[in-house]
Amino acid sequence: MKLFEGVAQAAPFLDGAKLKITKRQIGKETAQSFVASKKSGEAALMAYFFVLCEEMAAEARAAREKSSSPADIPQEIYDLADHQGSAVPGSPHKPDGVLYYSKHAVKDIHAVHMCVEAKITPTPDAIPDLTMGQILDYMNALWVNQPTRTFAPVLYVHGRMLTLFVFTRRPWFRIELADKFGHFCDVDTDSQYIRFNHADDDDRALKDAIMTTPNSPNALSLKSRIQRTVNPRSRLAYLFDTMYMGNKAVLKLSWTPKNRLPEGAVYDILREGNVQGVPDIYDSGLLLTDFFGYRLEYIILEHCGESIGSYVNGYRKDDKTIDPGAHLEVKQFIHQITSCLVQARVHGILHRDISDGNIAVRDGKAKVIDWGYAKVIVAGAENILGVDPTVANNVSQKWTFNKDDVFNNENTFDPLTGTVYFMSVPVLFGMKRRGLFDDIESLFYVVLRAFADPKECFGFNLYTNETLALTRVGILGCDGSYLKHFGVGGLGSLEPTIEAMFRYLFYSGDSYIGHKLISDERYERLSDPVLAARFMDKEAVDSLRRFLPDTPAEAGPSAKRKRNTGTAGSAAGTDATDRPKRARGRGRGRGRT
Repeated sequence: MKLFEGVAQAAPFLDGAKLKITKRQIGKETAQSFVASKKSGEAALMAYFFVLCEEMAAEARAAREKSSSPADIPQEIYDLADHQGSAVPGSPHKPDGVLYYSKHAVKDIHAVHMCVEAKITPTPDAIPDLTMGQILDYMNALWVNQPTRTFAPVLYVHGRMLTLFVFTRRPWFRIELADKFGHFCDVDTDSQYIRFNHADDDDRALKDAIMTTPNSPNALSLKSRIQRTVNPRSRLAYLFDTMYMGNKAVLKLSWTPKNRLPEGAVYDILREGNVQGVPDIYDSGLLLTDFFGYRLEYIILEHCGESIGSYVNGYRKDDKTIDPGAHLEVKQFIHQITSCLVQARVHGILHRDISDGNIAVRDGKAKVIDWGYAKVIVAGAENILGVDPTVANNVSQKWTFNKDDVFNNENTFDPLTGTVYFMSVPVLFGMKRRGLFDDIESLFYVVLRAFADPKECFGFNLYTNETLALTRVGILGCDGSYLKHFGVGGLGSLEPTIEAMFRYLFYSGDSYIGHKLISDERYERLSDPVLAARFMDKEAVDSLRRFLPDTPAEAGPSAKRKRNTGTAGSAAGTDATDRPKRARGRGRGRGRT
């Protein structure tokens, strides 16, 4: 911004005396004209401000004359006028400067776009009351006289600093037009390294950040971006491959609505419960707690490797043939992942977005990553297991959110959250309940997708959420051929594990229950420990038996369970006492929110 650059260069001379201007800073004729004016103090500051504005306008005019596409270069639409000694026509106000709309024939208060107030002394922190009163007067004059206004801008020039005030009907904003303008840290250098700072006397997650050099302690590189879809209007995450204290790491910067759960808080709860199979967190914190309804958090976590789908593709010989070595490894991964999901649920966490990209493999171990869409279930009278209330309080205080509001709000996203291709049948069909079974069913689809022939995976064809749910209910009812309809050929040594998951998820004894998952919103699947032992670790199976009894305690005493023979222990993990009517979501590809 040339205007700011010029003011910054002139800063050493803003001493209440005369300003010294060099030909290097502005044009020769303009410089000579300014020096000849012999102005000082605020008059000199505004004169210099006018000079810089004229220089920018002159450069734009010259560029348009030389350009082959002059329409691409902005034209002047404002006239800058000095009103230090005279009131703006139609008002009693004498701002130091005014930007009039150029095409207005009469230059009066109705033609003012923006007022400019100047003070020779910079006030980066607290603006003096008298000065703020003047700024508010200018704002009020614009609102009173211009009924077409949506907001009223006032520019404050103080010393070498520029501050833009934007006044709307309710909130107003103060924007420092400096190196940090539009960023959460200074970006005045071309450095691609960032460092996060901690306050030693603050046990909250609040931190700040600075751009730094690669040799700075704990500097993180921003050079290697992990490409993900960025949606500026909803949750937004930037990921970077980097190094942290000698370890391969990932830096995640996340914008999250302030009424949603911070991912860092989820990792704190998982760490408190010593849940295995999740990334090690090297550092985390909040950079902004409420910026127009969003918080900005960062997490530095271990690099957990590649997605499980990418890992299996490394064994792929062609679309239909995969080396048998993949079967043995994925069998172990399923045990690791289900153990992680059960442990997490025991400590009150449901992931809710199990997908190919969120199962990472490195050095023979699988880990569940990206807990940004998880929900917290607090242990209490209606929940026999969940996060300890004390832990929930501590985490909410550290991450500065209202736990009751945020935890309850997350419940409303149960039927919406997840990656569509891997959502469970009930979630796809719009059932407003979410539990451990849904995460395990998502894992089932993740494994099938990893081994599927990409040209023949009918079970992953998406038209709408409901049609995909109905398609899967039909396919899964084909007991002997469901794998073929998901595009999966022989699974070798992995097939007994997949068959156990299939029976665990979609059968009660010898009866197929697929139709009940979409027709009865009160239906709860029951855990068969014998089948669970075929694809879960012993510790996970024991947890299911110990914490998820046959009575639907987590669903509340009023809930009625449709009991099925041959099973014991509920792993549904439902948490609401009431059972709202199903809202059938329509539209192609509804997914994570």
